[in-house]
Parts: sequence; C-alpha cells; structure tokens
Amino acid sequence: MEYQSLSPNIGVKSVNETVKFYAEVLGFQLLMSVPETGEFAWAMVGSGNAVIMFQETRNLQEEYPQLKGKFQNASITFYVKLKGMNALYEKLKDTDYLVKALHKTFYGTDEFAVYDNNGFILTITEDTKNEEQIKNYDNYFLPADDYEKSKQFYSQTLGLSVKFEFKEQGMIAFQVGNEEPAIILKDKKRFPDAKPTVWIEVDNVKVLHDELKNKNIQFLTEPFKIRTGWAVEFTDPSGNRLGFTDYVNG
Repeated sequence: MEYQSLSPNIGVKSVNETVKFYAEVLGFQLLMSVPETGEFAWAMVGSGNAVIMFQETRNLQEEYPQLKGKFQNASITFYVKLKGMNALYEKLKDTDYLVKALHKTFYGTDEFAVYDNNGFILTITEDTKNEEQIKNYDNYFLPADDYEKSKQFYSQTLGLSVKFEFKEQGMIAFQVGNEEPAIILKDKKRFPDAKPTVWIEVDNVKVLHDELKNKNIQFLTEPFKIRTGWAVEFTDPSGNRLGFTDYVNG
C-alpha cells in the first residue's frame, strides 16, 4: 500500500472570500471550483506542489453530519514551505494578518506565521535546500537598426527559420538548430533603448528580483509582464545587459 497524496479539505464560511484571500494575499491560483462561477460550494487552490481545498461549512456538514457543532480551527495549523519567503513577509509584516514575526526557531529554520481570513494559522518557512532559481538560457536579443534588412539577413543569408514574429511590436525570433533559445531581433524604431541582451530562464522573476535587489544588482525596471510570464532586465558591472524571465502566470 502506498499513499499518493494528501490534500486538506477545510470547511469555511465563504469559499469565495477564502479563494480571494489565498489568491490576492498569498499568491495561490484557483484550480477548480463547484460551480465554476457564482457562489462556490467548493474550490481548490494551488501553487507549485501545494494544494488546498475549501468547502462551504453547511455543505460540508451535509456531507458529514458528524461535523455539526465542531469548532474547526481550534487545533489545526498549516506548515507552508515557500520560495521567496522574505518577499511575502515584507508584504504582510505590517498587516493584521501577522501572528508571529519572522524569527529563527529552536530547530534552526526561519519562520513567520499569519492568519488567513477564516482564522486558520499558516506558518511560513523556506526550504534552503531548494534548487537554484537560475535554470537555463532563454533567448538572445539583438537591436535592429533596419528591421527588414536584418530580417532578410537572418532568414535568407544565414538561412535561419522564423520561430515567431510579432510584427506590430517590431520583434522577430529565429530558431538556431534544435536549441530552444532563439535570436530575437528588436526594431530600434520601436525599442530605441534596445541593446544586445541575454535572457536567462528562472523559476520566479519577482522572487529572484526581491532577493537580488539588495545585493547591488542594477535593475533597469521593476519586473514587467510579458506574454509568457514575467521579466526584468539588469546590467553587470561592465555594463552588459542581462535579463531574467519566467513562465509564471499571474
């Protein structure tokens, strides 16, 4: 016998309000609900490998009459491991949600605790053994003084296949062999500040940005939304331009 998963299903007064809290405050995403719109009787939210379900209290008690009269959050807390714990702490440290400030425990981890909108306590920590944020090369960006001539050079002279083109935005990507990273031309008429830039794929741009901005990284902007997720650009000490990007929606 082997258990495959365990996901809590928690009775709450309002599933909609609970989903709103977990999405807007903690950054979870709504994965499924019954019904799909309107007042939810049940919903599942998730982020990464963490999944939690909520069911309207009366609906849950109809399913399990044995739960009637039970005080649900008297002795249950949730222990949550999160990449980017410090960023969430900065967001919540001055709110009424905070139960316990960031501290080091007797077993050596850094943690803080918050209430959710139902009064359940979530203890937040970060697994320092998590794999590195930086994953792989993403794309190589080059400025094009003459977009059409540059497009012709890469497609006809070099014989590279077009991977995609957003002509209205002045961008075209060329496939290089079987490699996933592409060469992307940016029309300088649309992007006058364009410079040769290497983008690197990471797990979460906003988390990494928050971790590195206090280490003298010269970010050019705050993280910005793109079609596939989030991105941010910065320079190294020699002035070379680099970028981080992820494939995180929301």
